[in-house]
Amino acid sequence: MTTRWNVHRLPRAEGKTFLVTGANAGIGYHVAEQLATTGATVVLGSRSAQKADAAMASIRAVVPDARVRHLRLDLADLDSLKASADELDSLDAVVCNAGVMVDDAELMYRTNHLGHFVLVSWLMPLLAGGRVITTGSLRGKTVKPDDAYARSKQAQMLFGFELDRRRRDVVSVVNHPGGALDSITFPASLLLQGKDAGAWPAVRAVLDPDVKGGQMWGPRVFGLRGEPRSEPVRGQLADRELAARVWEESVELTGVEPRCP
Repeated sequence: MTTRWNVHRLPRAEGKTFLVTGANAGIGYHVAEQLATTGATVVLGSRSAQKADAAMASIRAVVPDARVRHLRLDLADLDSLKASADELDSLDAVVCNAGVMVDDAELMYRTNHLGHFVLVSWLMPLLAGGRVITTGSLRGKTVKPDDAYARSKQAQMLFGFELDRRRRDVVSVVNHPGGALDSITFPASLLLQGKDAGAWPAVRAVLDPDVKGGQMWGPRVFGLRGEPRSEPVRGQLADRELAARVWEESVELTGVEPRCP
């Protein structure tokens, strides 16, 4: 890195527009709040206008001059995503953060992975020279056969790496938040962190000019907590054949593809 990154002093980004999916709560909210401090326009992708309004009010309470707005976005409804993408006329980065953890494997895969695959496909005309930031999870690094949530997150992460290989006019970066919880007791804080800190890898992936496509960013301390750093891509996430298979299956399931030049 050519500069020292300060999570509390982010570079200015006036004139830029960033879309954060799932930005009304959790880590996505903190990504949006932190990006809003840079002077950029931050678009909160959310199914619920009411929840998005509450999130924007909360951001403005912290960042009075925040440029924030809502984009209705239902990642489980694949057919609706082109209309959502068409609502945007400029975009410098998308943070594919939204996700669900429910007792419905098909819904999790559709929302967590396929929805983002389709959304990015429709956003491609706006993203030349921009960034696609894919937020995965620790569980997505090594997947057990019976862990449907981890499979959905791993597919999302593999897509991020494969996008970098296939589409050279965008910077595609994968990140994960480590062990991020809403509130943590002191013993847990030795290993885990709050969701505000869990947002740091994604925020750095959006803003840091030294970030490269194909990298994965996570917390510095054992991949669980601390300031963001680049970490090696190993194991299943480094399997190019698996990533290509996920890509091709995603095209078959959705009928769309992030077009490659």
